Amino acid sequence: MNRFLTLLFAIALVCVLPSCGDKKDEPKQSDASRTVLIYAVASNNLAADLVSDKNEMIEAAPNVAGLGKDVRVLLYSVSSQAATMATLTELRPDPSGEWSFQEIKSYDRNTFSTDPERMREIFTDLRAEAPAENYGLILWSHGTGWIPNFSDHQLPEGMKRSYGMDKYQGVTDYCDVDQLASAIPDGMFDYIWFDLCYMMGVEVVYQLRNKCEFIAGYPTEDWSMGMNYETTLPMLAAHYPDLKGAGKAFFDYYNDQNQAVTVTVMKTDGLERLAQAAADIYAAGTRPASATGLQNYSRLKTPLYDFGQFTKRHLNFTDPGAAELEAEFDEALRDITVYAGCSTRNFNGTINAFDPSKYSGLSCYFPGTASDQTETYYYTLDWAQRVNP
Repeated sequence: MNRFLTLLFAIALVCVLPSCGDKKDEPKQSDASRTVLIYAVASNNLAADLVSDKNEMIEAAPNVAGLGKDVRVLLYSVSSQAATMATLTELRPDPSGEWSFQEIKSYDRNTFSTDPERMREIFTDLRAEAPAENYGLILWSHGTGWIPNFSDHQLPEGMKRSYGMDKYQGVTDYCDVDQLASAIPDGMFDYIWFDLCYMMGVEVVYQLRNKCEFIAGYPTEDWSMGMNYETTLPMLAAHYPDLKGAGKAFFDYYNDQNQAVTVTVMKTDGLERLAQAAADIYAAGTRPASATGLQNYSRLKTPLYDFGQFTKRHLNFTDPGAAELEAEFDEALRDITVYAGCSTRNFNGTINAFDPSKYSGLSCYFPGTASDQTETYYYTLDWAQRVNP
């Protein structure tokens, strides 16, 4: 099962007021060169997959250079729908040298882990408990890209998607992309890796452009097993993380098994140039009359099409200047792309459903194809306001 299926049944999202348990009486370690935080919301149908991924991280631990000394790996997680507490743990060796996740701090669940307030609290605690020169963030759960679910973050009643799926006391909560952007401090993390479905859309990446230097993730779904952490964690936890290597390792892991897979690693520096190039094309051209022929990366109700294909479909090459607009767009996209991989198989199992040569690395929304409420939300996002004429 992949990481989007249960999203189709979610009705609401809820957030929590932070409440912490007692800290463990362990001395804080001195500043590390790098701290990586995996922020995992598994209070859904991914609980067993989190157990598997934690075991992969433990397997990787001996290969993470400087782990427990110059490098620290922390995991914030809510492990299941039945869990009464969320925990902040660290990957550490015990006196016998066996690696495990050891608890630093616990949090009650009166606040959802998808509430921006809880996320801000964890980021503050991360600085206090694991100070470092550089931080990396891996977000782990379900995802629906920019598509919202309009949570009011109240528990347990008064409820009415995006990052996460936190289920508790009969309520399901997500964090919409504008809320996610508000929760992540500008410049705290040098990279953000979305190990969840659909988050590598141009609307998401642009909304987070001031948050980090690099963003990685998948414009399509992601298998529930997620990233192959036994291979990628040593790359992501290095002082100078090998994001390109991690992207290739993730792609090869699934593609070599003839499984559907997409992955993109991008620099945020240069996103303004890309936005301008897209805005120039949209202003000069005409929105395509239909999506026929565009690669659709989504099995959600709202389609998510290839950003490059969609954008260049606006161009009329009988017009003077169209070729120049296309060249500027291609160069702007190429300059920020660190790694991009796309299988030919899609998540329906259809062979040759995706053409890797047409894979721009990002998805995008085709305006006018969602419900009125979702459409209105789309036009509040930074990307929509920046590029639409």
